[in-house]
Amino acid sequence: MHPGRMLATDLDGTFIGDDDAMLRLWRDLEAERVLLVFSTGRHLPSIEAFYAEHGGDRRADACVCMVGTEIWELRDGRYERDDGWSRLIAEAWDKSAVEAILRSIPEAVLQPAEWQSEFKSSYFLEENSERRLEEISTGLEREGLQAKVVYSAGRFLDLLPVRSGKGGAVSYLASTLGIGADEVITAGDTGNDLDMMRRELGFRCIAVGNSADELRGVIEPQIYHARASYAAGIAEGLEHYGWLDRSVADQRDE
Repeated sequence: MHPGRMLATDLDGTFIGDDDAMLRLWRDLEAERVLLVFSTGRHLPSIEAFYAEHGGDRRADACVCMVGTEIWELRDGRYERDDGWSRLIAEAWDKSAVEAILRSIPEAVLQPAEWQSEFKSSYFLEENSERRLEEISTGLEREGLQAKVVYSAGRFLDLLPVRSGKGGAVSYLASTLGIGADEVITAGDTGNDLDMMRRELGFRCIAVGNSADELRGVIEPQIYHARASYAAGIAEGLEHYGWLDRSVADQRDE
């Protein structure tokens, strides 16, 4: 991987959703030499399954997995985990103590084992969410625990190390690659993508047209709200920011 411009995008509901638009966008990114990073709640095997489903040899240059708790960089055709990021987010993280707080929340149902990791405790929370989220925050504060509480799509609840998250992981990755924040664009469709759209990170951002209300309702100068959905919405945002000229891309495809 080499310094340049970097697109960090969520997968499901953002990059994925319209296969034709997705493949066209991927070709355009390659032609423009933009580094592609998947920033997703998926784990690496699930991303590899996505590659297999589409039968091609394209790979993202890096993957921020499990809601920003793992970073994998593509090196010589294989993904290697960035252990420096793992050491950084491990500080002040006590998973067992955090999970003890959640055991007092009856509506919080633990997600399957494949979505758990040493740095991620994930639940389904669909009822009384506003009240229960307040109780979780109060419980963490009472016990002196540091954890990031991420709730998205009216269903998914993740408890993460306070230093982790999609935004921190993308910022860390850009820094290690020598890419300035002004050369990073992030894209997403739900509340857990807001972490990589925070103004203080210095990124430019895209909310695709099919975004959930929790993202669609956030009006900030660094967030462009696309009309088009899925990958077409990413492309629209990249055109808005001057990274992509579809008239040139159309000529290239002819």
